[in-house]
Amino acid sequence: MSLNGLTLDEIEKRTIVDALEKYNNNLSQVAQALGITRQSLYRRMEKYHIGL
Repeated sequence: MSLNGLTLDEIEKRTIVDALEKYNNNLSQVAQALGITRQSLYRRMEKYHIGL
């Protein structure tokens, strides 16, 4: 993944989307892999308009 020219928000969104794909939308596994709580993951998904 090339990060050139991306903002921190764009990098965070891409990281979440990639993790969702890797873990087949299993939010518990995604949150654990990212080192955040499920609640934090929900907030970030809402912030970046990521739906399942």
